[in-house]
Amino acid sequence: MKFFLSVSLISAAVLFNACDSSCCQNVVLTKSVEIKGNQTPVPVITGVPVEVACGEKITADGTQSYDPDGQILQYSWTVDNLENGQFDAFSLTLPCDNQPHNICLKVADNKNASQEVCQSVTVGEKKAPEKEVNCDLVPKIAFEKADEMQYKFYCNQSTYNGNPIDQQTANECHWLAKKTFIDGTSQDIHGLKGPVKWINIDPEIFKSMDLTLTVKNEQCEKTITEHYLLPQDLPY
Repeated sequence: MKFFLSVSLISAAVLFNACDSSCCQNVVLTKSVEIKGNQTPVPVITGVPVEVACGEKITADGTQSYDPDGQILQYSWTVDNLENGQFDAFSLTLPCDNQPHNICLKVADNKNASQEVCQSVTVGEKKAPEKEVNCDLVPKIAFEKADEMQYKFYCNQSTYNGNPIDQQTANECHWLAKKTFIDGTSQDIHGLKGPVKWINIDPEIFKSMDLTLTVKNEQCEKTITEHYLLPQDLPY
């Protein structure tokens, strides 16, 4: 089977679902190399705003690029027409010149088809440093064994300015849990909120757990992660 190679230049602005309106209005497809019988990969740039402040670091991310009928084998970046490397994402700080700069990503698939997308970003004035807020918020996880299969974890022993957090703050405590089992598999539990977190623990298959607590109020936010190994840390 023979494949025919064609090169086309495209100068149409396109909007990708992976971007929001703040990053996509300056996105332009510039080059496309198509292989007959093969769909062209689609480059997607995220993490690059339309405007950044002088000295602000940005991360150009191409991991949401995709190939409809194959796989992406190569990522190639250029900044203002200068090659910047072959990786799926990178960080950079642009010159403070109040000028637009072009960040371009070219992706190629496993059949040598490729496509490039460019995004323009302007460097503005340097932001004033943010005023530091004295945040004496200390998250703390307490627990007790409820029965043979359950533990109760609490956040109400966390403190703010040396005093226990109030009930409103405790109600907003956010929990993330990652269970690890004896067979090496794991399970993530996300999006849990409240002063108390109940977790089922099966002593026959449970090995360890990482529990993350985020406590925040109007002034600040702090996070802590505790690692529990059975049966040393959570006896059953």
